Amino acid sequence: MRRNVTRNLLMPALLAVAIAPLSLAAAERDGEWKEQRQERFEERRQALFERADLDEETRSALVQAHDEHRQALRELHEQHRERMDEILDEEQRDALHQAKQEMRDEYHDQHRDQRREAMQERLTALVDSWELSDEERERLTELRESLYADMQTLRDQEFDSREARREARQSLRDEHREALAEVLTEEQIEALQAFVQPRHPKGHDGHHGTRHHG
Repeated sequence: MRRNVTRNLLMPALLAVAIAPLSLAAAERDGEWKEQRQERFEERRQALFERADLDEETRSALVQAHDEHRQALRELHEQHRERMDEILDEEQRDALHQAKQEMRDEYHDQHRDQRREAMQERLTALVDSWELSDEERERLTELRESLYADMQTLRDQEFDSREARREARQSLRDEHREALAEVLTEEQIEALQAFVQPRHPKGHDGHHGTRHHG
């Protein structure tokens, strides 16, 4: 009975341990994503111009046309917003906005719960194959709590540069992996990483690396 109780308590904890490091880069990634997207767009555009062997005058004209198109879209969007303001009064706009937000939240909540439930089932099967002891399961729960505390400290901390924040995040990841190594084998840790990043190619068969206990 105690083993079942410990197992039920462990699964949310281990799921959090698996997913938590990914959120360390979330805020920074959001800020960098727009810059990177713009850089990639410009690189692709220049590569396209090069392949088409366009002269500078033609390139400049195309860039100007693109900018004019974007401006026209912004103006069209603004006109649409002004038209909506003419049709709806403030109370109706608020009600419509609230209704849209509620429907959006319900949709995301439903799909998030479905994804989490499916992930939970797959993680349960993975961890059960490791045959961890109750002590090891409890240790993983402790690691979850410690990791969350460190993550919160990192979020609240101010850094001199983006690079400094990136280095601090990487240091926390390394510490987290070392802590996991106290409980899990290297193969189990790799399996856990593959679990939260399923698009990455998996290694050889049998990567669950079952630990044997005396």
